[in-house]
Amino acid sequence: MRSSVAGVWAELMGDDEVRDALPALAALGLRLQLALPAARLGDPELARLGRDAADQGVRIGAWLLLPREDGYWIHEGNVEAVDAAVRRLLAWRDSPGGLGFDTVSFDLEPAYAYSEALREAQRTDPSRWLSLLREHLVPERFARARDALARTVDRVTAAGVRAHAVTYPLVLDQPAGSSAIEDALDVPVSGLAWSEVSFMVYETPFAQQAGSWFGPALIHDYARTAVERFGERAGIDLGIVGEVGLGVDPGDRYPDPDSLRADVAAALAAGVRPEHVRVYSLAGLLAEGGVARWLGGGPPEPREPPPSRAVRGLRNLVGALAGSLG
Repeated sequence: MRSSVAGVWAELMGDDEVRDALPALAALGLRLQLALPAARLGDPELARLGRDAADQGVRIGAWLLLPREDGYWIHEGNVEAVDAAVRRLLAWRDSPGGLGFDTVSFDLEPAYAYSEALREAQRTDPSRWLSLLREHLVPERFARARDALARTVDRVTAAGVRAHAVTYPLVLDQPAGSSAIEDALDVPVSGLAWSEVSFMVYETPFAQQAGSWFGPALIHDYARTAVERFGERAGIDLGIVGEVGLGVDPGDRYPDPDSLRADVAAALAAGVRPEHVRVYSLAGLLAEGGVARWLGGGPPEPREPPPSRAVRGLRNLVGALAGSLG
């Protein structure tokens, strides 16, 4: 049996929980995007989990995460710490008994505290949300961070490892050639030599903000722009299955596997390569009936959904925001 997607993200799970899921991942040929806290670099138990995965034919992507006090995700304020962590990660990979992986995933999101401030402002004071974005528009600082991150990306690819960026889809709503939204969110993305650039078009946070589920039209619209901007390097991440996840309120999760499958079909219809479609998260899949229930059956036939005025209105609104920032 083949999976409907290429891989799954595993976060907030113990090693034994991940290990127990390896047979299900292997049966469907799924990749594992494994959360790798910087504090665990060099951890022999994590290396053993990697060997267990390799023994079962499950390929690993190293999803590098920093301590929360350093922002957790990768952003313009911690690029030097990220470079140091990447150096250690690559050295560990090449050492006897090190962790085996073929990809480093750079999760580009605002620092944890900034993300929480943005989320609170969206709920309670939208004008404060816009003010926060404007406060973080510091082009000189952003340019320095982008240059530093570019050197780290080059270091990864020079080591024969894929450098995979994953970030917010709002980046796709800034005009071509602009970096206004990236600067406001502190996430350098454009202009770097990524092997792949994927976008977290998660139905859950969009539904929580809009009050309704957008469905495949949301996925297709963003996926089409991603392909226009990044060609064969474009990827799409779908979520959320289950209640596991940081920075997201409870509720508004995928209701059933058919809904997820329809979103996969929409991403493929937009031209995203099947190997660049992933789902968050493994813990949620396991809690909601298992990996095979959600991801079995092979890739769906690409299917373009009908246009959605709601999706177009949403994206026009974000585009107008980008224009006001820039």
